[in-house]
Amino acid sequence: MIKQLLASGLTALLYVSGFEPFGLVIAPLFCLAYLFYFALNHPPKKTAIFYYLFGFFCFSIGLHWLYISIHIVSGAPLWLAILLIGVLSGVMALFYCLVGFIISYAYQLFKSKYLVLTLLAPAIWTLSELSRGYAFTGFPWLTIGYSQSSTFLSAWAPIGGVYLVSFIVSLIAGYCLLISSKIRPLLSLFGVLIIIGSSFSIRSIEWTERVDKEFSVALVQGAVAQEKKWLTTEFIRTLTLYRNSLLNLENTNLVIWPEVAIPAYAENVEGYLDELEGILKQQNIDLLMLGINTKGKNGEVFNSVITLGDDNRVYHKRHLVPFGEYFPVPNFIREWLQKMKLPNRDISKGSEVQEMPKLNQYYIATSICYEDIFGYELLDFQPLANVLVNVTNNAWFGESIASSQHFQMSRMRAIETGRYLLRSTNTGITAIVMPDGNIQKELEPYNFSILKGNFYPMKDVTPYSRFGDFFVILLMTLIMTLGCFIGILRLKNKNV
Repeated sequence: MIKQLLASGLTALLYVSGFEPFGLVIAPLFCLAYLFYFALNHPPKKTAIFYYLFGFFCFSIGLHWLYISIHIVSGAPLWLAILLIGVLSGVMALFYCLVGFIISYAYQLFKSKYLVLTLLAPAIWTLSELSRGYAFTGFPWLTIGYSQSSTFLSAWAPIGGVYLVSFIVSLIAGYCLLISSKIRPLLSLFGVLIIIGSSFSIRSIEWTERVDKEFSVALVQGAVAQEKKWLTTEFIRTLTLYRNSLLNLENTNLVIWPEVAIPAYAENVEGYLDELEGILKQQNIDLLMLGINTKGKNGEVFNSVITLGDDNRVYHKRHLVPFGEYFPVPNFIREWLQKMKLPNRDISKGSEVQEMPKLNQYYIATSICYEDIFGYELLDFQPLANVLVNVTNNAWFGESIASSQHFQMSRMRAIETGRYLLRSTNTGITAIVMPDGNIQKELEPYNFSILKGNFYPMKDVTPYSRFGDFFVILLMTLIMTLGCFIGILRLKNKNV
């Protein structure tokens, strides 16, 4: 058991190193090859346990920064932070547990490593990640496809999103294991070369086209510490900080402030917002998008982005963070949270269909923080949206690897949709990302700064924007069906 703990822990550590900020992009591929190797050489129950341990360590290591928001920022006891991270890791590990069991069982049943590694295992892994991205409101963190956001394999994202990239990585891992095991090595090597060649070929395709008009943008990074954000002594300083940021942005088309840049309800600072409208006219700024809380007609609270200037709109966050922005718990637990002086109030969810703000005649698809890790939800704005805007506040997680992990996922949205991504964070990574996922400009995190740059609205749509995850679900289902059909035929032929 100690060997299993050590092996699974080291595999998880290596797997996490494949994501930003470490960027050892080949590491997850080798980890997956090893996981497949383990499944083919151990019975289903033992494999399931090993995969569960891997998943538990993977999330415990990869999401260790959650203790900052739970313990340091929110003030919960350290034991509670450790417990909550452990529970989350344990639940997420169940997906890996099931994957390990099914892959091992499939090999025990069909007795064909080539069949399992080229069809069944990659499809099973991909479907598991896809399920994790939807189940329990979805949690796609550490999906293997994201590790390739900076490599040529990301070329598959405009076709089938991040989950198609996951499938490609899984397939390469299967081929690599076959080559190392000397099972049809030439055929397997040919398979890898076909994938690599196809990736570069697909990468040359320009799925979307930019319009002729270029726009200027300024992304403001406030760098207001979360511990100070809501202090009354800091309120005026924060208002002044952001207001003054507009004074050096004359003739800018679009200015974006981060998530809840203004620590107040919009209804309580109407005078300040009117003042901003005046500054926009004086500075000849077309549009200002800023994060702020708003109240509904019945007193409900929203995490919102309001647009000032040439177009006045309000966007309410649609995908809330469970146990962060809303608490799906019984009343007695909510009362306990109140006694512990921990967050316990629910923010309301915005409607699924909301009007997009416009810069001239071009539409802006808005997402707030956590929303940009769900690619399928941003497709609600397609094909109309010409540019993506994300506002974020990573101050909850301090100067940890969370910001880099989050930004890596955010970049994938630009690749999937073939749109520029304009990302303004309070603390985190503020950047302009081009439609191919390359970073045009970015700021150093954790310091006040303003990023000035340019972008083009994009037209036309990628295959992923048109079909979403349906294509990958259908493809994986067909591959699984084909794999099982071939396996059953093999069994029948052996019994003849």
